[in-house]
Amino acid sequence: MEKPKEARSKADAIRAFLDHHQPKLPEARGFLQFLLAKEDILRRLELVSDLTDCPDAILISAKGSGTWPFFYRRGERYFHKTSQAVVELMRSVPERISLCLSTTPPTWSPERQDFLDTLSRWHDELFTDEIDKVTRRQTLLARIDEALAQGDRGSFDDLSAQLRELE
Repeated sequence: MEKPKEARSKADAIRAFLDHHQPKLPEARGFLQFLLAKEDILRRLELVSDLTDCPDAILISAKGSGTWPFFYRRGERYFHKTSQAVVELMRSVPERISLCLSTTPPTWSPERQDFLDTLSRWHDELFTDEIDKVTRRQTLLARIDEALAQGDRGSFDDLSAQLRELE
């Protein structure tokens, strides 16, 4: 029988994961809370970093990790919904369940770098366009105020039309 200190250690590791990471699958947060509430399941959990040789296993991935969002494997059967996993665990709990809380970032590749470079260029272009738009808007508003102060209806109408087109 497992000592309470070991069970507390597992619960602390799960809570630390929840405190520091957002699961890729939003429902996985509730699933981990379910595990924390079930002492019988918690005692049988083994925290691992690799599920290769684990017939009964749970994978929960954090956003930004390079792994599948969630699955519960029971022998040869896979469940990708937390609700299905809860039902299976409520039916029977395996003697040993491996739990992997994945936070490992995806592997680096030239294609990933190209993708990130493209995103960076798009961000820069959009940011520059947005700054230009804000600057143009401020200039138009100042000129509209001047036209109003001078009573110049024609300039006011023209500048107001330009502002509407900008927005």
